Parts: sequence; structure tokens; C-alpha cells
Amino acid sequence: MPRIFAVTNRRSTGDRPFLSFIKEVVLAGVDSIILREKDLAPADLYRLACSVQKICDGTETRLLINTSIEVALAAGADGVHLGAGSLPPDAARRIMPGGIIGVSVHSPAEAVKAAAKGADYILAGHVFPTRSKPGLDGRGPGFITQIAELVTIPVIGIGGINPGNADQVIKAGAAGIAVMSLLTETDNIRGVIEKLRRSTS
Repeated sequence: MPRIFAVTNRRSTGDRPFLSFIKEVVLAGVDSIILREKDLAPADLYRLACSVQKICDGTETRLLINTSIEVALAAGADGVHLGAGSLPPDAARRIMPGGIIGVSVHSPAEAVKAAAKGADYILAGHVFPTRSKPGLDGRGPGFITQIAELVTIPVIGIGGINPGNADQVIKAGAAGIAVMSLLTETDNIRGVIEKLRRSTS
């Protein structure tokens, strides 16, 4: 079954406390959470990661920390998600040998490099237009196909994905999808996840 990743932004959950949002996401059955809070200092990110990890403990949801391998290790997270400017996957693997290593890519060449360096999965986007990338057209499902034909590791599509178009991403070759505002802006997280499951199954 295609995987569903939730990417966090604690500033966009409205009146809902962030950890309450996380609990809803985990109860809804997302496969992985990428804790992506770039503005936090390491100590603050660590405290938040520990709180999120406690929620994920005993569930099937994996916690991945964006960029910070030290926080991922200290908080007992399942892995790290690397972006532009991060350590390469093979270097991250030496520090966190048992962890999941994911990498964001924006071109087929970046995908090939990430796979060659030992990434466990690739987060590729943005597929469709999204408010987080104003003024930029989406690369389209064909972008996913290009990458999926070049690598053997799972490709996760991100960017403007919703229940109405998620099936296009899976049919293009993705092993899963990642969403952010789709979850932070809804009052029915479980319902949205269920629709995404039906759309991608």
C-alpha cells in the first residue's frame, strides 16, 4: 500500500495545539511524520522531537527529523530527512547507521545522486502547484515517472497533492505521497487520510 507522509509546520495549525495535531495525525494512521521546523534552535527542536516521539511510540508511525541528525539521534527518532545543504546520505549513514535516511530532490540528477549515496527514499517535488511555492508551476506527474525510472528506492511525491490527484502520483510511479497544508488546514484529519488511502490504493 502506498505510504503517506505528513510534513509538519507548527505555525499553520491554527488554534489547534501542535501536539494535539500530531496525535490526530498519528491516530489517523500516517506512515511517517517529517518534523520540519527549520526556525527552531537545536535545543528547542530536541524538546519538541521528544514530545512527538512519545506520541509515535507504540504505533506504526515513523518519526523523521528534518536535517538535524543530532536531534534525530538524541530524541530516538526513526531517521532523518535531508534537504539542500544537508550532509550527503552516506555521511548521515555513518552517524546514524540504523536510521532511515530520506532526501529531498528537485531533479532526476539529484535523485540519482541521492540513491547512489545510499538514501532509503526520495521526496520529489513539487508535483502540482502549491501555495508554499507561489508563482511556480508544478513539475507534474511525469516528473515522478522520470525519477522512478532511474532509481530503485521508493519515490515519495510532494507538492499540491490531495485526494483528487493523489492517484495520478501513484500511477506515475511513486511509492507514496507527502502532504502538509492538506492536514493542517482541515478539521477532519482522519477523513482526509482515509480519502488519500482510497485514492492511492
